[in-house]
Amino acid sequence: MMVRPCTRAAVAALLMGMCVPVFGQQDSDPQIQEVRATIDLFFQSLEAKDSVMMRQSTHDDAQVWRRYNNAQPVKIDFRFSRDDLPTMHALPDVREVALDYIIQVQDGIATAMVPYEFWIEDRFSHCGSDAFTLLKVDGSWKIVSVAYTIEKEDCGR
Repeated sequence: MMVRPCTRAAVAALLMGMCVPVFGQQDSDPQIQEVRATIDLFFQSLEAKDSVMMRQSTHDDAQVWRRYNNAQPVKIDFRFSRDDLPTMHALPDVREVALDYIIQVQDGIATAMVPYEFWIEDRFSHCGSDAFTLLKVDGSWKIVSVAYTIEKEDCGR
């Protein structure tokens, strides 16, 4: 079946029109802005090595899941975020750079997919994706879990 160019253009224009409100909503929805601010606070706490700031962004029982995609077989491990707090001050200088935020919010639950680059001592270390789950607790968003990948290859660099 042959599709005429003008039909393709009409379908493309229709699809683009359907997508525009979604992107606009990401920027203007106060709930999404609050979720993003919580995730940004999490990143800032890593860079500042600040356990008090980390506690502000995470739930006391937050879980951290890590997947090493370049290991064979793939390696997965788990820890509680609170276990990292006593030694945060001793971390090397790190910076996690969020490349995008794909956030969904509904009924006090939020998810966010955040592709990132990770730098240690101003040197590129790896890239990957963070998958955050947040719950609204007492009027504030708290990260209850983060699962992330570690990619040593194919980072687009």
